[in-house]
Amino acid sequence: MPATPAPVISTPGYEALTSGIGLWVDSQRALLRVEGARADRMLDGLLSADLSALRPGERALSFVLTAKGRPVALPMVIRLEDAVLLDVTLAALADLLRHFSTYLPPRFASVTVIEGARKVSLLGPDAGKAVDSVSAGDHLWMQRAPEEGGGVDVYLIDRVEEGLRSLDSAVRSIGGRACSPADYEVWRIERGLPRFGVDVTEDNLPQETGLAERAVSFEKGCYTGQEVVARIHYRGHVNRHLRGIRQASGAPTSPIPSGTPLTRDGRVVGTVTSSCASPRFGSIALGYVRREVSAGEEIRSEFDPEIPFLVGELPFTIT
Repeated sequence: MPATPAPVISTPGYEALTSGIGLWVDSQRALLRVEGARADRMLDGLLSADLSALRPGERALSFVLTAKGRPVALPMVIRLEDAVLLDVTLAALADLLRHFSTYLPPRFASVTVIEGARKVSLLGPDAGKAVDSVSAGDHLWMQRAPEEGGGVDVYLIDRVEEGLRSLDSAVRSIGGRACSPADYEVWRIERGLPRFGVDVTEDNLPQETGLAERAVSFEKGCYTGQEVVARIHYRGHVNRHLRGIRQASGAPTSPIPSGTPLTRDGRVVGTVTSSCASPRFGSIALGYVRREVSAGEEIRSEFDPEIPFLVGELPFTIT
């Protein structure tokens, strides 16, 4: 089916995220609390990140892997004084809880889903202004790393509705606004942030996703899946990598559907996982591309083979 020209509209929510401050309430996240007599030790044996290196108030991205090195989940691990929190997408929650039921004995480590908790992100260049104008209260505030697109994540556990109103008011008081899922999706893809269940699945190895440098410790002790990850790191390679895919020229077309094969010289060399129409970059996508296809090379999609695309490094916001 030929791709058709698509008007690229810069919405107020997108402008807030990229030029001011946007408030993103992610309804597709769950917050788990892990605690117990040997919780740290047992949990560290399931995380690719080094839990022992985190001090209270610090966090790290991590994989939870099968013995074959395939992702079960991609949680953000948050160290507290008396427990560990796991911020995880709902797409991974059921499998993660099953995994824990097998590998975390309840007498040593209990896992509780914190009902009603919400994750709210303050994103954009003016995110710090909202932080200064609202009281942290009992909420958990976590600075986002530049690799996460910057900003602040706020975890609302108690008085959730009150916290949402307070954050929304603070953002609006400095000219910001709440953002829609579509606004956030464009912002996410532009910054090359893979989403578990979409861009990262059980079909991937950590090194394929571009997240191994952030989410894997090669200094810690054993954890489930370590043998596979270490063998690739020290003695091998993966055959594909998550890359940015950008329309090479012409009027922006409709985004390439997820799952569309990507070709070079008539041979399939990759697959699209996420795509959008970006006001800044036009028709862009995330997708896995074979390692022999270098950044800057031209490829085509089976969605419309007449439209050329270029393979690039992530994020698209690199200038």
